[in-house]
Formats: sequence, structure tokens, C-alpha cells
Amino acid sequence: VSSAITYPTEFFIPDGFSPNGDWINDLFVIRGIINYPENTFVIFNRWGNIVFKATSYLNTWDGRSTVGLRVGGDELSIGTYFYLLDLHDGSKVFKGTIHINR
Repeated sequence: VSSAITYPTEFFIPDGFSPNGDWINDLFVIRGIINYPENTFVIFNRWGNIVFKATSYLNTWDGRSTVGLRVGGDELSIGTYFYLLDLHDGSKVFKGTIHINR
């Protein structure tokens, strides 16, 4: 007797999250990203500066800047940010916006 283990293939990129420490929606979670371990995820501010970058992103971004100049700390302010997500699987690069609401 053999059994097959299946993994969900659902993939969804949300358009916002609220990293305010209440344990609800505090991390930016891309559903299904675990199925694309070679991914590259980059977040830009409105001036085009990279504020977060991850290779093999695993739903750990908490709305903090990890790249570049960080004036006043690393917590990004409320607002709209832009992203590029390359799954490195031959599909198109995903582009969009993320709204941070604290």
C-alpha cells in the first residue's frame, strides 16, 4: 500500500497587512510561497528605494526595513509600498502594491 502526499498549490499575494503587534496579520504572508523555494521578494518605497529584500522568502516580513538608509528606526511607516516577486519557475515576475496599516 502506498500513499501520496499532496501539497496545496493555491497561491495568493495579499495587498496589505497590519504589523502592529496584536498577533493578527502581523506578518506579510504569501499563501503558497513555500512551493517556490528559489523565489526572490523585493519591497520598494515610493521613491524606488529597496527597503526589504529576501531570497527564499518564507512569510517573515514584519513591516521593517532591512536594507538601505533607516532614518528614525527600521519600522516602516503607514503607507503603500511596491513589490517584485520572482518565483524563478519560468512564470512572469509579479508586481504590485502592499499597504501597511499599523
